[in-house]
Amino acid sequence: MTTEKNHSEDRYKITAKVTIVGAVINCILAVLKIVIGVIGHSHALIVDGIHSFSDLLSDALVVFAAKKGNQCPDEDHPYGHARIETAFAAVLGGILIAVGIGIVIDALDRLTSGDIVTPQSMTIWVALLSVLSKEALYRYTLVYAERLNSNILKANAWHHRSDAISSIVVLVGIIGSISGIPYLDAAAAVIVSMMIAKIGWDIAKESIEQLVDKGLDGEKVRFISSHITEIPGVRHMHMLRTRQMGAEALLDVHIEVAPQLSVSEGHRISDEVSKELTKEFPDISQVLVHIDPEDDEEDSTCSNLPLRKEILSDLDQLWADIEQSKLIEEVTLHYLYGKVSVQIIMPLSVLSSFEEPALLAKHFVSSVEKLDYIDKLELLYR
Repeated sequence: MTTEKNHSEDRYKITAKVTIVGAVINCILAVLKIVIGVIGHSHALIVDGIHSFSDLLSDALVVFAAKKGNQCPDEDHPYGHARIETAFAAVLGGILIAVGIGIVIDALDRLTSGDIVTPQSMTIWVALLSVLSKEALYRYTLVYAERLNSNILKANAWHHRSDAISSIVVLVGIIGSISGIPYLDAAAAVIVSMMIAKIGWDIAKESIEQLVDKGLDGEKVRFISSHITEIPGVRHMHMLRTRQMGAEALLDVHIEVAPQLSVSEGHRISDEVSKELTKEFPDISQVLVHIDPEDDEEDSTCSNLPLRKEILSDLDQLWADIEQSKLIEEVTLHYLYGKVSVQIIMPLSVLSSFEEPALLAKHFVSSVEKLDYIDKLELLYR
C-alpha cells in the first residue's frame, strides 16, 4: 500500500509540474496575444488569445483531476479513483467544443458584416512566438503523458498542439491580410475555431468511450490472449474481457485447467496468470481469473446439478444398508460434462476387515446407479 501511495504521489507531482509550466506560458501568451491583437487590429490573434485563456481553465482541471484521480482505493471506491481523470478529460473536450463553436459564430458574423480591418505587422511576431512556444509545450507534455500513460496529460498535450496549429493558421491569415487579402484574417479565425471544436470532440469521444467500459484495442487483446495460453497449467482460455480506467486497464478471463486438479493448484495457476499479465503489461492493474474444469463459454453444463449437501443426503440414504459407509473419511465431487463423479476415501483398515474389497466397491457403485446425475464412483483407501 505504501508503494502504491508513493507512486500515486509521484504521478500527481509530475502531472502538476508539467501542467503548471504550461499554465504559466499560456497566461503570458494569452495576455500578449489579446493586447497585441487589439492594438494591431487582428481578430484572429484575439481569438487565439481567448483560446489560450481557455487553456488556463483546462490546466486547472488537469491539476485537480490528477490529484483526485491518483488517490488510493478506499471503502467507497475499491477500484480506485482513476475514472475521475477520464471524466475531467471529457469535460475538457466539452469546453473546447463550446469555445470553438462560440468563436466560429463571432468570426462568421464579422465576415458577413464586412467589419474587416487589416492587421499591423507587429501581430506577425506574436503569432510566430505562439507557434514556437505551443509546439515546445506539446512535445514537453507528451513526453510525460507517455511516461505516466496519462489520458488527461495526453489530452492537454494535444491541446497545446492544437494551439500551435491554430497559431500557424493565424500567422498565415495575418500575413495574407497584410499582403492584400483583407478577409484572410477573419477566415483564419473561423478555421482555428473549427479546429478547436474538432479536437474537443475527439478528446470527449475517447473519454466517454472509456467511461462506458470500452475494451482495449483488438491487437493488444490478441497479444494478451496469446500470452495467457502460454502459461503452464492453462489448457485454454475464453471470455477475456478488458476495460480502461484512466491510465490503468482491468481484465477478467476464464481459463480452463485439467478437470481433476485440486482447488489449491487451480488457485496457484490463477495467481500465475495474474502475476504474468501485470508483469508483461504494466498498465494492467487488476486481473480477475475464473477457473474452469471445462469450456463453459456457451453455457455451464453443470449449473443445474445439485450441490454437495443434497448429494450427500442422497448418498447417505442409498448407503444406509452398507455398514462400511460409516467409515468414509472423505467424499470428493467432480462436476464435469453435465454429471457428477464421486470419489470416496476409506481407511486401509477396512481392507483387513472385509474379505472381498472388490465386492465392497461393487456395492457402492451399484448403489449410486439410481441417481441419474452420478456419472461414476471411485473407492480409494489410505
